Amino acid sequence: MLFETAESTILFWLIVGAATMFGVLVHTIRSPKGTLGFPMAMMFALAIMHVAAGVHLVPGFFHQYDPFLNSIGYTRDSVAKGLQVSTIGFVMMAAGIWLMSYMGASYRIDFDRSRIPATFLRLSQQIMLWIGLTFFFGITFFPAVAEIPTIGAVIVSGKNLLVVALCLAVLRRTWLNEGLRMWQIAAITIAIPIANLLGNAILADAVAAVIIIGCFWLTIAGRRFGIGRIMVAIVLAGYVFLYLSTNYLLVRGQFREVVWEPSSTLSERVDGLVNAIGQFGPLSSSDEKQLYVLDSRLDQSLFTGMAVEKLDAQPDTYENGATLLAGFFAFVPRAIWTTKPVRGGSAFLSQHTGYQASGETTYGIGPFFEGYVNFGIFGVIFYSFLLGLFVRYLDMRAFRALAEGRMAEAIPLTSGLVALIQPLANASSLFSTFYASLVVGFIIVKFMERYLDIRVFAEEQRRLRKA
Repeated sequence: MLFETAESTILFWLIVGAATMFGVLVHTIRSPKGTLGFPMAMMFALAIMHVAAGVHLVPGFFHQYDPFLNSIGYTRDSVAKGLQVSTIGFVMMAAGIWLMSYMGASYRIDFDRSRIPATFLRLSQQIMLWIGLTFFFGITFFPAVAEIPTIGAVIVSGKNLLVVALCLAVLRRTWLNEGLRMWQIAAITIAIPIANLLGNAILADAVAAVIIIGCFWLTIAGRRFGIGRIMVAIVLAGYVFLYLSTNYLLVRGQFREVVWEPSSTLSERVDGLVNAIGQFGPLSSSDEKQLYVLDSRLDQSLFTGMAVEKLDAQPDTYENGATLLAGFFAFVPRAIWTTKPVRGGSAFLSQHTGYQASGETTYGIGPFFEGYVNFGIFGVIFYSFLLGLFVRYLDMRAFRALAEGRMAEAIPLTSGLVALIQPLANASSLFSTFYASLVVGFIIVKFMERYLDIRVFAEEQRRLRKA
């Protein structure tokens, strides 16, 4: 512990985390090598899953008054220890992002009509939108497909193309002032979490998609608005997110009863969602129910802190790289490696915290928890640093490919980056989805190369003009 009290420790590391997030935002937007916003999206997604540690600074708040939180078995010291570990990982991730920006040759490139004909961008965006919508609604309303080994992973990854399509729509509107208007893009973006709610009442991937699209817009339009306006927009967006997430978490149980009822119809699910929204109320720091629900679902620090305490008492239970190694070999399909281990989730969390999580509740672990249970604080430092390097490297490659009109490279890379923005995924799941997203992207590009490969497209256009 850095300070004598848990409260002062929590406050300090929250301030450090906020300053780190601001630094990443300014650095990536102003970087001459460009960005598509994925490093920021990764940092924002992780920050969201730790921000509720701040409820322990509210005067009079005591989480152990709540029976459920008390049953988990953590203390305010646990939260402080976990936030300290997570913020160190957060800072190291930012260091990796910063360092990668200065590695390699220096260059400055931006979007140029001479490289990307308007017709080419238009076709690319429209193709990705229809393909992405097909995958998205297919997996949302027919979730059983996801259970098919290998094929399920590919289909699940295909829905990332919808996010890619909306990013291309933002670029087309901002750069060419044509195509979908910003309110239409925003409406489709908002429809993603609504569709997820009606389909399976699970929001994790949908929230990540919204963050990615928002960060892409910030990076494309950010230099026009300036950092001050961007910060105001982020604060407002943060408040809206906190309002929606807090109220949804309060009514989630009763809404899921409707959605998870096998015989429920779409009309009944819509009515259930409308009824849930009708119960939304204003945010209040004096409302203990709001504070309890935030602490239980948006405070990953409490589980990381419990892992720190358990490993201090039982140092022979470290994973010693086993789960990270599983992530490295995640590219091997389950159809070939039928016994491929599944590491992470509620059982893994129980193993390293002692909390016996309900089988009906899904808990993630995230990079900071996983790094710590493998090699302690050094695992957090190195895993977070390497993840920051990796995401920023792919982000720069994708930006340059997109700026030069090389959709055949930009689309697979961007789809893979979307898969990496999973703040609570374990390494095995994270990289398995990443590899599958790359494969799906390359397959789509290959089948549609006459529209998505700039060289083939240019040759086709020349042939048509001659004819």
